[in-house]
Amino acid sequence: MATIKYLLRSKGENCNIYLRLSINRKTVFKRKTNYLINSKNWKLDKKYNKQGEKIELKTGIPRQSNEILKNLKTDLDKLKNDIETRLNEATKNGVVINGYWLEEQINEIQNKPKENEPDRLINHFQTYIDNLPTNRTGNKKKPVKPSTITKYKTIRNKLIEFEKYRKRKILVKDINLQFRTELINYFKDVEKLSSNTIGRYITFIRTVCNNAKIYGIETHPQLEMFKGYTDEVEKVFLTFDELDKIENAKFTREALENAKDWLIIGCYIGQRVSDLLELTKDNIINKNGLEIISFTQKKTNKNIVIPMPPKVKEILNKRNGNFPRFLSAVKFNKHIKDVAKLAGINEPTQGAKLIEIQDEKTEKKFYRKITGTFEKWELITSHVMRRSFATNFYGEMPTALIISITGHSTESQYLEYVGKPAIDNAQIIADYWNTLYAKQQNKKVPLRKVN
Repeated sequence: MATIKYLLRSKGENCNIYLRLSINRKTVFKRKTNYLINSKNWKLDKKYNKQGEKIELKTGIPRQSNEILKNLKTDLDKLKNDIETRLNEATKNGVVINGYWLEEQINEIQNKPKENEPDRLINHFQTYIDNLPTNRTGNKKKPVKPSTITKYKTIRNKLIEFEKYRKRKILVKDINLQFRTELINYFKDVEKLSSNTIGRYITFIRTVCNNAKIYGIETHPQLEMFKGYTDEVEKVFLTFDELDKIENAKFTREALENAKDWLIIGCYIGQRVSDLLELTKDNIINKNGLEIISFTQKKTNKNIVIPMPPKVKEILNKRNGNFPRFLSAVKFNKHIKDVAKLAGINEPTQGAKLIEIQDEKTEKKFYRKITGTFEKWELITSHVMRRSFATNFYGEMPTALIISITGHSTESQYLEYVGKPAIDNAQIIADYWNTLYAKQQNKKVPLRKVN
């Protein structure tokens, strides 16, 4: 009787998992499953010889110590069942079973694309991804960021799953409005993706298909109408009054006091959590008697220079000139929700938050964003710091100075970020003229004419 087992043939962080098909003692075939695993996470089969001595074999299963490994075991179990079904069918029909047959079945089950199908969407996606490192973007023709490459890889993997779901290949020329509707419904109902994530994915797919034209690959006439979208989501930020409320709140847990101080600092210097939590006393320099916070943003690689805000200086003074104690971004996000809740930041607010969802069929748990009305503390994440700074100081500080701190590339990008139309600048300028006029009137000095 044929048996199927899995084994590793090497040790290391990224080991190929092999499927071993034993027809009988003499007829054994081994082929890669296209799954990888750290050998430390591989649980070996254990057997004993006649003397009772333990013998460890290379065959086994993934350890079940986390959700990723549990999902991997589920995938391997499914692959095994599918191969067994195909083997029984092939045997009935007199098909020759060999290594080539086994490899072909694995690739078909996993929907692995063939290299000789350049017009297949996931194949051209891979071509596009392979070329991304040599592409240049923006006015200064900077290299494409690794995060952008990761996004395209993620979408390609989603499309592979979609092909399995619809049980047929997707060609570049299939990308039309009907396909758009079908894909949106799949992302929404099966993948449980948020509306804005789906809208972004649609845009990325269109980009890849337009690129396919350059290679002479046929596209659908409706491709130009295959457009992404963005649903307007409430831009959550903490007002100055709410920041005062948080600042004045006292907590018995040191961890919450620590997170509170980081939160206040972040809202007054407008930085991403990846940059904020790395700040130390070494980032403070004195320039001509002026204290400055200086560092390089990780995401944009921009050098940021911020004059020391008085609120931040107060926090550092009470900590002997040091920034609060370091903590991970995960813990920070958890703590600041508790901080905001205990500080009474509970006004009903429109927004989106992550919730845990369990698939009824597979019982797998995952997180998805949902929109609705929640108590405001529920919507507080580390991103609220940068948005609070950008929103609170809009109109209070020249836009160019705000951008120099937040790191936005353009004013239009910044205005979109804070949800302000460019026409608001007219009001800001008018307020400036009025303030200037009042000052000049008090000094009884006539305004200078502007030619």
